[in-house]
Parts: sequence; C-alpha cells; structure tokens
Amino acid sequence: MSSQIIQLKAGDFDEAMGFLNEVFGEHAPHDFAHMLPSIYQPTDEHMRCNYAVRDRGRLAAIVGVFPIDWRVGGIALKMAGVGGVSVHKDFRGKGYMKLLMNHAVDEMRREGIDISYLGGRRQRYAYFGYEVGGGDYRLSFNKDNVRHTFADRDDQVVLEPAHDDTSTNMQIKQMLDACDLHCDRPVETIHRYLKSWFAEPMLARSRDGTIVGYISSHPENRQINELAASDPDTTAQIIRQWVIGSDKNVTLRMLGPVGSILHRLVGFAENVTIGPTGNWRVFNWVKLVDALLKVQHAASPLLPGTVVVGVDDEDLRLCLTVDEQGARCESCGEPADISADALTVTRLLFGPLSPSAVMPIQKRATILSTWCPLPLGISPQDKV
Repeated sequence: MSSQIIQLKAGDFDEAMGFLNEVFGEHAPHDFAHMLPSIYQPTDEHMRCNYAVRDRGRLAAIVGVFPIDWRVGGIALKMAGVGGVSVHKDFRGKGYMKLLMNHAVDEMRREGIDISYLGGRRQRYAYFGYEVGGGDYRLSFNKDNVRHTFADRDDQVVLEPAHDDTSTNMQIKQMLDACDLHCDRPVETIHRYLKSWFAEPMLARSRDGTIVGYISSHPENRQINELAASDPDTTAQIIRQWVIGSDKNVTLRMLGPVGSILHRLVGFAENVTIGPTGNWRVFNWVKLVDALLKVQHAASPLLPGTVVVGVDDEDLRLCLTVDEQGARCESCGEPADISADALTVTRLLFGPLSPSAVMPIQKRATILSTWCPLPLGISPQDKV
C-alpha cells in the first residue's frame, strides 16, 4: 500500500470533482462542484483542504478537511468540517480511508482545532473519535397553520430571489452575525454558501422595500435550511409567505439555544421534533463547553450549581458552574460527579436527548439535566 499523503492543488480540481462524482454517484448522481460551491473551487486555497492518496498515478482516496470559523455568543472557536470521504472501488480494502482519516485527525489536533464536524455513518466514524450529537429543531408548517394563525390577511413581507451583489450580501451577513450560533462567512462567499446543497436564497422585504430577513431553502422539498430576520414576528411572516407560495408542507431547521424566535414559532407550527446535527469530535472540551454553557445561560438563565464531569479516556475533569458571576466551564482536579468515555460525554452534554436518557444520573449531578443538552450545531448551509 502506498502511504504517501498529498494535498491537492488547483490543477487537480477537474480530476477531483470527477473522482468524487464517480465514487458518490454509485447509488445516485452527484455534482460536487454545483452541490457545494462553498468549499469546492479551482484554487490552491480551496483544493489544499483535500488530503489524497494516489495509487500508480490514479486518485485512490480523498478526505477533505475544511476550516470553519464558528461563533458561539461572540466567542470564536476553530472548527473543521470533514467531507468528501471517499475511496475508489478499484482501491478499496487497502486501508486508505483509515490512513487519511487518522492523518486528518492528527492535522486537526496539530492546528489547534477546537471541534470537528462530519456527516456519515455513526459507527464508521466512531473509530476516529466522532459521535452523533447536537440538536436542532425541525418545525413543520402548512396552509392550515397559517390560515388559523394570521388574522391580518395583508402581506407584511414579500419574498424575492437574492442576487449576488456586495450590498445584499453585507445585509445578509449582518443578520447572520446577529445569531447566537453562526459560522463567520466572508462577504464575498455569502451567496455561494446560501446556494450550497442546491438551495436557493430569498430576500424578505417589508412594505417599504427594506430588507428584513432572508431564507435559504431547497425549492423542491421546501425545507428551509437557514433563516434570519430582524425580529420574531418578521420570522413568522417570512414563514407565512413561504407556506402560502408552496404546494407542500414546509419544514424549518432551527438551531438553539431556545429563545423568543422559537417561542413564537412553536405557537403555530404543526409539529416540532428535535434531531442530531451531525457527528462531532471534540478536541478542546473546556473551551467548547464554556462557550455553549454561556450562550445557553444568556438565552434562558440556568439554575445555580456546580457539576464535575469526567472524560475518562482523556483523563479530563470539566467543572461546570452557574452562579451569580454567570456560567463557565474550567478544567479541575476534583473528583467527578459523573463520568464516561468521550463518546458518551458528547451525547451527555450535547444531546439531542436529555442527559438522563443517555446514562444514569446520580443525585449530585441531577442539575445537569436542567442545563443540557447544550446547543451544539451549525447551519446546514455550512455543512460539508
């Protein structure tokens, strides 16, 4: 087995796209360049995110590691999205996936990544430290919900296609950056991100023509992957307009923490469910938990208390505290009130289930169930 790992370059773009389309297209057609223009561009900067192995000159395997600047309540964390994990059928069974995934994990650790995301089969990626976790709200809406909820029949907002221009992208970025959890996208990339996963971005304008919100939605399944607006009532009006123009039920995926926007929407949604946001590997437990605990407390004040959580296989103790000074997480040497391996602690702290559904909770750690799950997740438009 060849063990030389390379980083792809701009000149490899066409070959790499053909490779990914072929491997992932074994069961359904794929077009990576159009599906994910956010991360696949014919430049050295974009293509060097892809680690690869060549076997006798041919591309045999690829694993992409894409940097993401994640903001949690104003705290910056370094995230890496892992995607395009693929081995050509002619080279399977040679250990190339394991080789590249282990290399990717080592590189992320070396580069100081705080947390990594990927989508894929749970047990396959558990071998590399990833576990299903996080949680987002999936709210469904139909025409009956709208008809019985909105007494005012006049349109409060109008939806129109969002064009790729600097002024529009700046206004979209301002609304995105106001969200508690968001990925920091440079202005010049905003439109590409909103069009990823074959979605179409739409602007919402008020009666006087002011931009008051936007959505990114798949036009066929009518799922809204991302929505930001000036206030909760405007959010509801945007959903109303999207439902009115739809011939199907509409689904919105919404990240936590729980706040006034969710309170407004659950009042008229047909159904609300909670599902995991992906597979996660935590590298910096203290920084991650501290940021998420703070944003959870800011959104809805948590009960005061202290819990020490042990991450056994990393010989780490996390001291989570809520008091009159606020919420925080620190590393400590105190005995753990509750402990488990890293995969279980991922589910314990980040959900989507309550901690008591993950493992038995002793009395000294019961307050954890009032704090968690913490709101771990990113917009579907940032996923790779």
